[in-house]
Amino acid sequence: MNTLMWRLNRSEVRISAAALAALAVLLLITGITMAGTYHGFLGTCAAARTCADGHSLLFTDDGVLNVVVYATMAVPLLFGLFWGVPLLAREFEAGTHSLAWTQGVTRGRWLAGTAGWTLAAAALWGAAVSALVSWWRLPENAVGIPYPRFSIGIFDIQGIVPVAYSVFAVALGIAAGALFRRLLPAMAVTLAVFVGLRFAIAEYLRPHYMTPLTKVFPLAAMGFGAPSATPAGSWVVEALSAIGPDGRNYGDAIQFSFMPAACRSVGQARIIPCMAARGFHSQAIYQPATRFWAFQGIEAGIFVVLAAALIALTWRLVLTRDA
Repeated sequence: MNTLMWRLNRSEVRISAAALAALAVLLLITGITMAGTYHGFLGTCAAARTCADGHSLLFTDDGVLNVVVYATMAVPLLFGLFWGVPLLAREFEAGTHSLAWTQGVTRGRWLAGTAGWTLAAAALWGAAVSALVSWWRLPENAVGIPYPRFSIGIFDIQGIVPVAYSVFAVALGIAAGALFRRLLPAMAVTLAVFVGLRFAIAEYLRPHYMTPLTKVFPLAAMGFGAPSATPAGSWVVEALSAIGPDGRNYGDAIQFSFMPAACRSVGQARIIPCMAARGFHSQAIYQPATRFWAFQGIEAGIFVVLAAALIALTWRLVLTRDA
């Protein structure tokens, strides 16, 4: 069974291995250079007793490389489309599954062998890509370039979540193939469900994995709209907003309509102090950078559970439906 699996999928494995090797060479060469630049900068700024210019001085010409790195966010989806979907859909569409079942191989053993190796390969490849990207981005993570690790897109290509995404995508592709038994419909459903679910979780569920923190600022002291309102690397869930003395949230812009009457004619320079004196303040709602790994674990767990549910569905479809 294992020999047959290798013969059927060796082309995909070789192509994936070659792509991984090319990515590894690119990231290792450029990553070593970036690390040297970063450590040289640390030595210089430590002597000057300030490292405040790191955001503007380091890695300003890495645009193309960053595009390549961000593109790895699509790797799990590619696993699902080109590893997961064909695994069963191709067999059902060509009718070769019936041949396998008449050669002394039970449905359960056939499914366990085909799905098990593919899921393991997806986890291994996902872990390898994530390890390379996480290592490559270490200097950029340290200075928050171009965005903190919590940012959508950056969070998704580092740590342990790419492994969970890869396993889920393959499980989704396998389940879609078992359900539709045709390549093109299964690929379309896999693409739509994977992209839609990833977007929905990142946009609506991820910000609330843990209760966000609220930081309150005196309106006059902070200079309304100051970018340094939250700790470095934090994920701002709700941008700075003006809060009235009654607790009402007025948003992120000082509008004439909600100014106290006494502050409407004091002059532009005195509006903020006037409002602060009457109980207005600002607040930011955020997730601190220290929760990065907790969020990684929560999201990885969600996708692993979903993958397990999809494999259970596949098992039921294959073992109970007519050949």
